[in-house]
Amino acid sequence: MIINARSAVVVWALLSSLLNVVWAQAVAATEDEGRAAAAAHRKAEHERIRHEREALVAARHREDAACYQRFAVEDCLRDVRAKAREAEDRLRAREVNLNDAERKEKAAERLRSIEEKQKAVPAVLPADKGPDAVVRKPSYVDPLASKAQRDRDAEQRAQQQRSRAQVQASEQAARAAGNADRATKARARHEESLKAAEERRARVEKSQADAAAQGHKSAAPLPSPSAPVFPR
Repeated sequence: MIINARSAVVVWALLSSLLNVVWAQAVAATEDEGRAAAAAHRKAEHERIRHEREALVAARHREDAACYQRFAVEDCLRDVRAKAREAEDRLRAREVNLNDAERKEKAAERLRSIEEKQKAVPAVLPADKGPDAVVRKPSYVDPLASKAQRDRDAEQRAQQQRSRAQVQASEQAARAAGNADRATKARARHEESLKAAEERRARVEKSQADAAAQGHKSAAPLPSPSAPVFPR
């Protein structure tokens, strides 16, 4: 009876191990296919974002050039830059989501590699020391429970990475907005200086033209302080 019991346990252990292997292989194959499809989708999305960003830059250059042909140059440029920032923010958000998914997949892959290395060796049946020898059943690890734990851990790490990425993106956007605002103000000051100089030149030319029309000679310029005029 003891021999029959031991034989049954051995057979059960072998069958359980075989079923676990088959099940794990099937799950792994399905997961591999899913990961490959997700990776292909992310690659295609990265390519779409790259093309859209190139088109966005080209469109902004065209619109900037068109703005300089208008009277309200600064208003036009502000509108163009605002639209460009909104479009770039949308592209960056898509990139953040893709990067989060890639980091999550890499973290899960590392976990799978570690767990495969740390898998417990199947329990070995004790040597027969007599009729009272205790037979230990091999331990069974539920692959679904293990996968669920891996997914939870990976999701937690991905959430932390998303939070850090969002903070970095916000800081970068704030810096870019500050730089754009400073550049706009500097350009406005430069244009105001040019406008003032042009107005002064126009006033001088008008004054000279009026004097010439009245038959008067324009007043001579004041002597330079570095070259004083002394009476003879």
